[in-house]
Amino acid sequence: MDTMVLVVAAIAVCVVIEMIGFRAYKRHKAKKESQFTKEHLAEVYDDLQAARAFCLAARRQYKELAAYARADHRMRDAAVLEAMEEGEKSHLAEIESFRERLHAESIDPAIMQVAGSSLDDALRSFAKKIDEWATETCSDFSARARLRGYGDIARMYKRMQEVESLYAGICLDIAEGVDDGLNDLSRCPTCGTIVTGRRPAFCTICTQPGFEFAAVPPSADEGDASGKQEDLSAKTVGCASASE
Repeated sequence: MDTMVLVVAAIAVCVVIEMIGFRAYKRHKAKKESQFTKEHLAEVYDDLQAARAFCLAARRQYKELAAYARADHRMRDAAVLEAMEEGEKSHLAEIESFRERLHAESIDPAIMQVAGSSLDDALRSFAKKIDEWATETCSDFSARARLRGYGDIARMYKRMQEVESLYAGICLDIAEGVDDGLNDLSRCPTCGTIVTGRRPAFCTICTQPGFEFAAVPPSADEGDASGKQEDLSAKTVGCASASE
């Protein structure tokens, strides 16, 4: 009998402690949400605006580079660049999840001048800008958000930093004509990271399930272009034979 009383008392104490903890958590969450304003965020809010401006500019640049590659009949490269453009959309969506709560003002894309007389030169120039932003600016944004107590924003920047550094490396690989690592690609729909070969069970950056990754195949136009080239060659040979 005494044992049963002790068990019931212990359960009651656990329930009371859990209720007290839950109420304290709700108060903490409500207080933190009430402080999630432009005024309280201060520089962190400015960083969110700057990050959105950068991602808008990067997305536009990837789109232009992909069109350049397509015009140059580099369909595989165009498909990879378009995948990175989609990755920037993922970054923008994550940034927007914070900006919506702040009723942030609209922001124009950052000015991004990419120099180069050819696609490869433009890719090298762009890769340098992406890498500098990831390793310096984005790292500063993350540190500032963590210092101000906004761990969720800091973690977002950390993910962006890893993905943007990866994108810079891919741009350099395309520019240098490196084929290893640019085939059999797939992209995480949440953070935008791109992996080669077999998809992981979970994304190593955002833990998104691997089965949700989107394949990054060469453009369907590539097969059509090669087929048309073969037909053209065959016709040329046929015409030469007939003339003989």
